[in-house]
Amino acid sequence: MRFMKDLILWVYWNPFKLFIQKMAPGHVYMIARALAVLLYHFFPEKGRRLSQEANFILRSEGNSPDNKRVVQDAFRVFMYNELEVLLFPVLNENNILSFVTCFGLENLDNALSQKKGAMLLFAHFGANQMVMPAIGYRGYKICQLSAPATVWKEVIPDRKCSRMEVRAMQRRWEHELSLPVTHINIFGSLRKAFLCLKQNHVLGVAIDGGWGKERTVISFLGKEALFPLGSVDIARRTGCPVLPTFMLRDKSGVNRMIIEPPLRMDESGAADKVILKAVQDFVNRLEMYVNNYPSHYVNFLALRRFMASKGDIPLFLTREN
Repeated sequence: MRFMKDLILWVYWNPFKLFIQKMAPGHVYMIARALAVLLYHFFPEKGRRLSQEANFILRSEGNSPDNKRVVQDAFRVFMYNELEVLLFPVLNENNILSFVTCFGLENLDNALSQKKGAMLLFAHFGANQMVMPAIGYRGYKICQLSAPATVWKEVIPDRKCSRMEVRAMQRRWEHELSLPVTHINIFGSLRKAFLCLKQNHVLGVAIDGGWGKERTVISFLGKEALFPLGSVDIARRTGCPVLPTFMLRDKSGVNRMIIEPPLRMDESGAADKVILKAVQDFVNRLEMYVNNYPSHYVNFLALRRFMASKGDIPLFLTREN
């Protein structure tokens, strides 16, 4: 079993990757849709986990038609995202328009005109990693608060990774490093994040991850959820505008990045109240997108539930935690 898994990983990160990188974007997305159908039929356990999260978003019970559609779409979103990672090294300013169209760049330009930098605040919703090339290959200087892909061998202590699994994590991280972005390790010093904004560059932050020591309870999808405060606190300290950013998929697979106008932050208010209101305002917008595009978020919800079972900080509060 381990041998077969390692063999699949080797094929995926070697000949299959080279095959994908030579294809036109439309053909890549076509292959992603075909692979999603195979995953849906051959990995029923993953389908059940996604169905559980779809039920949570849809507030339904049982395998309803809407639930099934969301799960099938979620497999497609998953494969779109995964194949795009294989393409990271071959993305550039000439082909990025074939993968991401942008709406709201004027909001980013207006924010940068204030000379305080700009924060793109997003979630693990849709192809959130495509924010980096979409912005970087349009000529903006961007930094990203992120964790190296190799961190997975450390965050799941009871998992024994094979040499090929570790190599696959390293390959993924190498692909992420190929993007036009300066990565700032979320587990290290944040000094570079402040420097990024001081230099009037763009700082990308995913607010719903497992990082961050200080968290607050926020109403999200009808539940009490824990969201970190660090990103908005950085914005409050520097005075940089915070622009909610979301990635949507059209039917062909191409991403549509939406950069919304900045969150309103009362600089004269008490710091804790300003931060709390800004986080809640963003989460309210995220909730709207999740309700309209649940397939873009159920994979992440399933991952957070799994990580919580391994001792990580949960996203939602329950009686048990």
